Amino acid sequence: MRTKQKDNETRKRLLWLGLLLVTWMLVIIWRLTWLQVLRHDHYVLEAAHNQQRSVETLATRGSIVDRNGKELAVTVITESLYADLKEFKSEAERQTAAQLLAPVLGYNEAELLKKLTGEARFVWLKRKLDPDKSQAVAEIIKTQKLSALAVKREPLRIYPNEELAASLIGFVGADEKNDRLDDKGLAGLEQTQDTFLHGKPGEIQVAKDGKNRPFGRSEIPALGGAQVVTTIDAALQHKIEVLLDEALHMSKAKAASAIVLDPHNGEVLALANTPGFNPNERPKQADEEARHNRVISWPYEPGSIFKIVTYAAAFEEGKATPTDMLNCGNGEIAIGKRVIHDTHAYGTLTVADAFAKSSNVCAIKLAQRLGKETFADYISRFGFGRKTGIELPAESRGIVNPLTSWRPDSIGSVAIGQEISVTLLQAAGAVATVANRGVWVQPHLVRQVVAPDARVLHEAKPATRQVVSEKTAQMMATVMERVVTHGTARHAIHLAGYTAAGKTGTPQKVDPRTKAYSQTKFMPSFAGFVPATDPKFVIVVMLDEPQGAHQGGSVAAPLFSMIAQIALGDFVVQPDTPEFRSTLVALSKRYETESSKEEELANPNAGEVMGPVAPSAETLSAQAKQTPAPVANNDRLTSSALPSANLAQTKPAQGKAKPAPKPEEADSGALAVMPDFRGRGVRAVMQLSAELRLNVKLQGTGVAVRQTLAPGTRFRPGAECVVEFH
Repeated sequence: MRTKQKDNETRKRLLWLGLLLVTWMLVIIWRLTWLQVLRHDHYVLEAAHNQQRSVETLATRGSIVDRNGKELAVTVITESLYADLKEFKSEAERQTAAQLLAPVLGYNEAELLKKLTGEARFVWLKRKLDPDKSQAVAEIIKTQKLSALAVKREPLRIYPNEELAASLIGFVGADEKNDRLDDKGLAGLEQTQDTFLHGKPGEIQVAKDGKNRPFGRSEIPALGGAQVVTTIDAALQHKIEVLLDEALHMSKAKAASAIVLDPHNGEVLALANTPGFNPNERPKQADEEARHNRVISWPYEPGSIFKIVTYAAAFEEGKATPTDMLNCGNGEIAIGKRVIHDTHAYGTLTVADAFAKSSNVCAIKLAQRLGKETFADYISRFGFGRKTGIELPAESRGIVNPLTSWRPDSIGSVAIGQEISVTLLQAAGAVATVANRGVWVQPHLVRQVVAPDARVLHEAKPATRQVVSEKTAQMMATVMERVVTHGTARHAIHLAGYTAAGKTGTPQKVDPRTKAYSQTKFMPSFAGFVPATDPKFVIVVMLDEPQGAHQGGSVAAPLFSMIAQIALGDFVVQPDTPEFRSTLVALSKRYETESSKEEELANPNAGEVMGPVAPSAETLSAQAKQTPAPVANNDRLTSSALPSANLAQTKPAQGKAKPAPKPEEADSGALAVMPDFRGRGVRAVMQLSAELRLNVKLQGTGVAVRQTLAPGTRFRPGAECVVEFH
């Protein structure tokens, strides 16, 4: 009985043992299934993560260049120090690192030791080390075998010209998402073209064994960013910024802005704001006023410049012609409950003279002939009240009130540029429409975007629209030219050899306290184009609250004139006035006569042998275009620098000279006349010197201020002349 009971107990124990073994086996099978089947992918990745180390390789941000390839924004590689705190083997190693690195990095020892304390896998210790510090840090890491520290290469965005064109180039900042330096455009072209400029980083993966020894490697190469080719001419931009700085200094204005536009293709050749900022210093949000792009994002009441739209609409609708007579009401007109005055009491004037003298009364009468619906339609056609679409952030559409908000006297206010706000860029677009035979072309800053492999990713294709007829545009060009010859800008603009057309404006600012127009705060401006007969440049300038003189004709027009001088010279535009060409012909004939006499004296026994061939009339014309004139010096902008109508004191016209006679066509000893290089850029001096076969030596940069051979001196090919630039 007892034996049977023991057998039963033994069986029970064996059964429990068997159940335990089966359960244990089921648990093992379940666990293996979980690890090897259900969680297989997860643990494969975990193993790979433990075995592999991946290092991101840099994708260099694309450069921004001007129309001639001059770099405006580039990326260089800098080095930054980081630490893997888990890699420190002992507390003594941390203290050694803090003690040796603190003086190099500019920390005190306790501060650095605090940064090195913890178990984070990645901690930045110092970003953007200069080369000397980077070398010193690398030496310390190597000699002390500090495996927890390493130097990482990072991109650093550099603006080599500092403030030049900063408001349109913009700047970059760190990308908080991946903690990379200079990886995100925050303003200007850096922001709008960020997708093209950014590039795509690569990756290097290194497999390591349990002892941290590498045994495999794979790499995905980085793809650099594309290059953005702008329409800007850096040399012209620089000269205009210098002029604006000096104008700001002399007038004590709060700010000044200018834009130069090619009316035929919409390319912005220069866009300048002063005061500016240095993008290398990475402006903060608090510095918004300094980095404000006033040309595109600062709407203002345009004043009399807006009369261009009023007159163009009247011409297009057949409500007037330039020769029609208008009664200016002795300088005042009642509209609604208001009485609007002219600055002078005019009687009856032609429409052209009314525009030239900037009569408010005549502009209002033309607007009344149009009616508010038609007038509003032309305001929209010229692009006011909507963005141009230029490749810059924060562009303003301006302020154009809907017709339902117009008061009975609003048509009179809008006709003279009040109750409406526009940007300087919109104003330039409207003037360019007149200069381009009535066709509006979308202003743009980006010519091309080119990939590292030379593929063109983007090509400028500006939108266009016909705003007014070519006939209307020609009539407007005529009345705008009269502003320069007989109107409000007649004493300020004198471009020897060139015609000019434009319109002055002296809008009053609104006093925020009284909500009325201020009697002391003005924003004088001038908008026009040169040459008037064949426009190459549209130029709009504006100063904010100048002290003292504040009229557009006395403050803004001279600035327009000097910018026009520079642009015409730098781009070697042919003079277009008949008087200047007649003078050149006379000079040519006189030169040929004097040259023949000199050759007879130099070769008394020449007999029938043909002497040196004198330069042709065309060649001399090109040389004679270099008549000296006072020009805007890049260091001082004084009243004596204003252009003069006197031909003997005119700015170098810089027309495109004809090539000098080839050796087989003319004797190498033929004399030429030394031009006046003063006020020209390097490019213009080099081009003219090559055409005259003059051996020129350049010193400095900027614009020419001095030359060793005096203007008008006769020289033979190969003569040497040193030209100093400043």
